[in-house]
Amino acid sequence: MIFNLSWKNFKGQFLNYLVYFVSMTFAVVVYYCFSAITYNRTLANRVGQEVHISGAMNLGGVLVVIMILGFMFAANHFFLLKRGKEIGLYHLIGMRKGRISYLFFVETLILGAISLVTGILLGIVLSKLFSMILAKAMFLQVESLFFVSIPSMIQTSIVFGFMLLAVSLRSTWLIYRYQVTNLLKPIEKNTTNPNKLSLLKGCLGILGLVLIITGYFFSYYVIRFGTVLTHTSLGFAGFFIAPLLIMILCMVGTYLFFKYTMYLIAFLFGKNKVNYYRNLNMLALGNSKLHIKRSGNTLSIVTIFIAIALGMIGGAASIYTIGMNSVNITAPTDFIVAEDSFKKIEQIIEKEPDTTIDTLVKLNYKLTGSQFHLKIGQDEKENRISPVNLLALSNYREFQKINPYLKNIHLKNKDDIVILDSLQNILSGYIRYDSTIHLSEGIELHVSDVRPDYLGQYLLRYTLPTIVVSDEQFKEINSGITYALRAFNVQAKDEEALANKLSEVVRPNWVSPVYYKYDLLDGQLEGYTSKTSLEPKNKSQQNFSEENEQEYSQLNYTNRFTELRYERRVMGLFIYVAMFLGVLAFIITGSILMLQQFSEAEREKESYILLKKMGIPQKEITKLVYQQNSIIFFPPMIIGVLHATFAIYVFSRYITSSGYWLAYLSCGMLILIYLAYYFLTSAIYSRIIHGKDR
Repeated sequence: MIFNLSWKNFKGQFLNYLVYFVSMTFAVVVYYCFSAITYNRTLANRVGQEVHISGAMNLGGVLVVIMILGFMFAANHFFLLKRGKEIGLYHLIGMRKGRISYLFFVETLILGAISLVTGILLGIVLSKLFSMILAKAMFLQVESLFFVSIPSMIQTSIVFGFMLLAVSLRSTWLIYRYQVTNLLKPIEKNTTNPNKLSLLKGCLGILGLVLIITGYFFSYYVIRFGTVLTHTSLGFAGFFIAPLLIMILCMVGTYLFFKYTMYLIAFLFGKNKVNYYRNLNMLALGNSKLHIKRSGNTLSIVTIFIAIALGMIGGAASIYTIGMNSVNITAPTDFIVAEDSFKKIEQIIEKEPDTTIDTLVKLNYKLTGSQFHLKIGQDEKENRISPVNLLALSNYREFQKINPYLKNIHLKNKDDIVILDSLQNILSGYIRYDSTIHLSEGIELHVSDVRPDYLGQYLLRYTLPTIVVSDEQFKEINSGITYALRAFNVQAKDEEALANKLSEVVRPNWVSPVYYKYDLLDGQLEGYTSKTSLEPKNKSQQNFSEENEQEYSQLNYTNRFTELRYERRVMGLFIYVAMFLGVLAFIITGSILMLQQFSEAEREKESYILLKKMGIPQKEITKLVYQQNSIIFFPPMIIGVLHATFAIYVFSRYITSSGYWLAYLSCGMLILIYLAYYFLTSAIYSRIIHGKDR
């Protein structure tokens, strides 16, 4: 009899458990597929040792577990609230709390087991699709990716089994904690006068809106905001703390908005007597106030969760851009090779079938001493004495023909120069040189511009800045040493095979060390740069100081294909995990709002029955339902998308990218998912209050 009664009540809650089942099943699918990919040897062997798929997938799995565990606790809380009278009835007929807990424990395990089995079966079917998406994101060519992973099935079962056990224990604790009188008594009506609003709550409502608008304002002017913070005690760190402060403003504003601002808006709307008494607006407004009071915390958490999920995808797009841009910085052409290594690499390329060197440019550098002042952010101006690379303007323009990332340079005067600094690639606008640079032999040069360095891996140039000088000036500078690099592209039938062959024969290595020592004597730069050490071998330890001779070496070569392959695989893996976690976050938050509204439908069912007895048409009641659900679904969706849009804008101000379309696509995906949840929830809500849910 007890199990029959439980089964009857379970069937009465079928729609709620269906939402729970679908969300749980999707989570199991994602977790299983993440886990299965880590055991897919075909995919792992194709990626190689340079990218660790298992680490990213395991991290994604942990985040899936955290999200779904939060969803299970929230859903379980809604179920217990809805079935409070049922639990009280069990008490009245003499059932002990242990027996009641056992019934709910078995019910949770059965539903969880069905979700687990269904999710694993669907995961096995969809694992190939997941793997194909990952392979596409990582630019991999793999023939077959279908794989049934027994270890993943066991791991998924154990993890979700523990989560089901945790939820069941929580249910047991809540059942033991509640009193029969609390479970049987009707839901208390809100005794607060809805037409009154305290001054404090009104001010908090205004503050919530002000904080959000302030956060958006600072987001739009984030560079100026960051610059202002750098003038405080925070220093240069303030530039990166600015986005964090904006996020805190928006999070606090979001909480106050859903807790007080929405109620304030509803209160002010009620002051308009013309609209208040039109149609069912009076009833809709009263219900909306109750919904806002009961759902404020949930709506604020859901909104922040949405914004974080969308921001995570936007951040992934930013990191992807950084990774791809780093390839253009370090390897703008297929190969850049030190002069001493060029012959060996050239011979390997010539031996490969259907492979030829397409274009070749010899870059002639001079390495000589310099003295200049450098300022980073708001730090004090720093006097630097070190060698710099000199490159003739004509040689730069020759390289520009095969390097699409180099911009035009025009030098008006003989002593004009353009500095190419690798720091400028990361901290653009915050690296400032003085207007003059002093070289050995008393040469003074005028800095006309400072630009990011797209000449290739700076380790090939002894990790030192490069200065583009006029041809005339380049010929006149005789101090220091000279060295050359070869930059070229290749025509290859199989670039990957060529890259692998070079990796086997020519290892990246440090070559051609140089030694330098410079100092200022009577305002003049004195010292040397040499290919051999000029430091006395028997120099005493007591004279050792920072001014002693320094040694630098250069990297022997870079390979664009190898760099590009690595970045594509790492960044593709990152985007893959971020996208699936984002979609799962959308589904979980939508499911939480749907379950909450089903609980509201049960609470207000009697009120709607009374409206029908009063002669209110069913069509008007259904319209009222859609209006009330729009207050629950649309504000989190709109505010969440707005938060994400401004977050993406902040990312774009720090990192210029063409990849933010992915984040905006996710915003569109969120809107579609939430619209689907809204219409589905409203339709089921209407069936419940009209008595058609059985």
